[in-house]
Amino acid sequence: MKIGLVTDNTCNLTAEEIKEYDVRIVSLYINRNGNYTKATELNLDEYYEELAAAAELPRTSQPSPQDFIPVFKEALETYDALIVPVLSGKLSGTNVSANIAAKAFEKPIHVIDSQLIADGTGMLVKNLGDMINSGANLDELVEYGTNFHEKTRTFCSTDDLSYLQKGGRIGKAKALMGNLLKMKPVIIVDEGELKPVENVRGNKKLLDVLVSHVLSEIPPERLRRARVLTIWRKEDGKTLERMLREKAPGAEVELRVIEAIIGTHLGPQGIGVISEMK
Repeated sequence: MKIGLVTDNTCNLTAEEIKEYDVRIVSLYINRNGNYTKATELNLDEYYEELAAAAELPRTSQPSPQDFIPVFKEALETYDALIVPVLSGKLSGTNVSANIAAKAFEKPIHVIDSQLIADGTGMLVKNLGDMINSGANLDELVEYGTNFHEKTRTFCSTDDLSYLQKGGRIGKAKALMGNLLKMKPVIIVDEGELKPVENVRGNKKLLDVLVSHVLSEIPPERLRRARVLTIWRKEDGKTLERMLREKAPGAEVELRVIEAIIGTHLGPQGIGVISEMK
C-alpha cells in the first residue's frame, strides 16, 4: 500500500522538505476586512510590516472541506491511503474540515489532530515520511501520529500581548496590564491549548527562561531536535539557537521564521522554541 501525506501550511515545512516527502499542503486563510488570502500566497516580509502597522488585526480562518477535497483527490491518484496531521483542533477547526472532506472518498484518509502548532506538526510530518519510507503500515502511522505530541514541548512568548488579546487568546485587561508592566509571558502548548507558565521581565531573562523550560522538560541528552522560531527578533533567535547548541550539542537545532497564521497571533515580536525528544 502506497501511503501519502497531506497537512496544513502552519507546519512550516520548507520547500525542500515538502518535495522530499511529497507532501500536499492545504492553506489556512488571512482575513483582512472580509478579504481572504491564502497564507501560502503572502510575502511574509510585507505581511509582517502590514501587521505591525495595522489598526485592526487581521483574522485567521480555517480551510473549508472544499479546500481539502481537490488536494485529497489529486493525492489519491498516486497513493492508496493518506495520513493528514493538522494544527491542534483546540486552536483551529482545520481538522473538522479535513474530516468532512475525507468522507467524500472511499480510500482511507486518516486525519490526525496533532495537538501541536507550527514546526511541531512539521516534525511529525517529517517523521511520518521517514516511517513510510521504512515500510511502516497504516495502523503504525496513525498510532504514532496520534501520540507524537507527548514527545514534544512548545514554549513561546511575545513582547506585545495585544496580538494575543486581539486574536482572542487572552483578555484585554491582562494584555493591557502586561504591556504596561513590560512583562513577557511564557506560554506552553499543552494538550493542544495555549496555557500560561509564568511572566518574566527583561529580554535576557526571557531567553534564559525559555531554554531552562525546554531543557527541564527534555534533558539535553534526550533532545533530538529543536526549532527556534521568530519573526523580527533575529538576534534573539540566534542567541537561543547558540544556547541550545551549547547545552545540547547532540541535538539538531535550527532557526526558522514563523509562518503567517501563527505569526498573526503572536505578532512580529513573537518568539518560541519547539523541541522533540528522542
